[in-house]
Amino acid sequence: MKIALVIFFLTTQSSYLDNTEADATEGAFDTIQFLATDRGAWRIKTYAIDQDVHVWSIAGTPGDIVALARQNTEKHYGDVLAEGYVIETTEGVEGVRSELRKRGLSDHLEIAENGMLFWAPEGTQYRTKSKPQ
Repeated sequence: MKIALVIFFLTTQSSYLDNTEADATEGAFDTIQFLATDRGAWRIKTYAIDQDVHVWSIAGTPGDIVALARQNTEKHYGDVLAEGYVIETTEGVEGVRSELRKRGLSDHLEIAENGMLFWAPEGTQYRTKSKPQ
């Protein structure tokens, strides 16, 4: 199964629930992620303060998700982008973990039953805690 995961680290850490934002730290920062597999495509926003996550289903395939991710994230978060990673593999979840380690990142993934996954810092447990308005 081909998987494309695009991860953008932001220079902020925020709480959707409390509507607050602070500067990111080395261990606490928000992310924007895009994932495409043969099971679907998603946009994922993580909020570091609450370890909250919002997930939206989107149209996309592993072949076109990278361009969409870059365009959308630069448009909406360009002023707070810190760094980005493109992970592409045909080796499933273990391939994603291997590619993360090659880039010096934690291989910690949150994985849903429907095949949707996203990266999260080691030692965290992100769950949906709020509903986007």
